[in-house]
Amino acid sequence: MAELRIAYIVSAYKLPGQLDRLLHRLSGPGVAFAVHVDRRTSRGTYEEMVARTRDLDVTFLSRHVSHWASFGHVRATLKGLDHFVGEGKPFDYAVLLTGQDYPLRSPAAIGEFLGSAGRRSFMSYRYLPFPPWGKRGGLERIENWHVTKYRRLHLALPLRRRLPLGLRPWGGSAYWCLERDVVQYVHEFVRAHPEYVAFFEHVYVPDELFFQTIVLNSSLRNSVENEDLRYLDWTRRPAPAVLDQRDLPALLSSTKLFARKFDERVDAAVLDQLDAHIDASPDPS
Repeated sequence: MAELRIAYIVSAYKLPGQLDRLLHRLSGPGVAFAVHVDRRTSRGTYEEMVARTRDLDVTFLSRHVSHWASFGHVRATLKGLDHFVGEGKPFDYAVLLTGQDYPLRSPAAIGEFLGSAGRRSFMSYRYLPFPPWGKRGGLERIENWHVTKYRRLHLALPLRRRLPLGLRPWGGSAYWCLERDVVQYVHEFVRAHPEYVAFFEHVYVPDELFFQTIVLNSSLRNSVENEDLRYLDWTRRPAPAVLDQRDLPALLSSTKLFARKFDERVDAAVLDQLDAHIDASPDPS
């Protein structure tokens, strides 16, 4: 089997040491990174992130402000896609992460898993309305006109908007692993339909809807597994929980490829122990 090429798109805003650790843990032959750092992050922190990762195949994307629940995270992802697809970079899968994610497998094992996936993509999805998402099943995220400036300053105007292009609404986890054909389709769709992008600039938490709605309305939908390959704990507050050594049994027994979220200031030892476990595990031959 040919060596799998993975393009990681990473959104970060703090913890330069942890970002450095994540990228170096994932690095290997055929691996490249595009990193977006929130423009609100201090210049010193940003420069430390760049300096720590100079030895890797990493591109730091042009920066913009990315408030929680706003279009900023989608915009950062689109910049990453434009870097890899628009500039003709070679890759087989694109994987979307944050700077507080961490792998549960070695780079070789991640490559082996995706390389044997039969070119299938991995993205959690559900058709809206989805009752657990609220009174209107999440449709209010799309139908109302949302403006988010800060995490605590959010306005929703009940204008009852409709998705453009007659698309059906889909949602799910903001993070995914997509095969190149799907990534290429998303990139071309976005370039061909600026009205779709403009519409989502006023959707609430659009990163949980933007890519699912494109992909699940396409002819490639049957190539997508309803699985995001992430381990998270939603049972502790605030959710998702910051994972620590208490979570090691669940992390080590998980079949997922990645977990989030971690914070080295809270518990760096859990990352040390994950590293030790990964290093002790035999890589696929």
